[in-house]
Amino acid sequence: MYAHLNLPVPPPVDLTKVDIHSVLQTNIFLGPEEEKEFMAKVMPNSLSSRWSPLFADVNPKGQSKKVGIDIFCQHFGIERSQTMAFGDGGNDITMLEHVGIGIAMGNANPEVKAIADYITDDVDSDGIWNALKHFGVL
Repeated sequence: MYAHLNLPVPPPVDLTKVDIHSVLQTNIFLGPEEEKEFMAKVMPNSLSSRWSPLFADVNPKGQSKKVGIDIFCQHFGIERSQTMAFGDGGNDITMLEHVGIGIAMGNANPEVKAIADYITDDVDSDGIWNALKHFGVL
């Protein structure tokens, strides 16, 4: 799975030594057709979001990138309307809809592009740089 995504395999974790209350995200390796039933039966206090057909991110209810934007804005005294975010997967949709300018990467999933305010180039083709230039940030 990790090789398919060109990611390093994480080291094994001794689950008996994990503080379950400090876990903010995990992944479930199953298809979209199995996700709804799994979440309802096994993780009813969590929400899933998908950026790959092979797995989904799972977070406790009430935790999301959208919530992270609100905390960031509150901490720095920034109006949410003055924010911009970049994303490419289903796990970015609520964040992109929540910020002032939601930018989909050129390599983004179609559902991400559909809700974006702006679509930039692929991540590997200087997409972030190009969008920042487009909006006059650089």
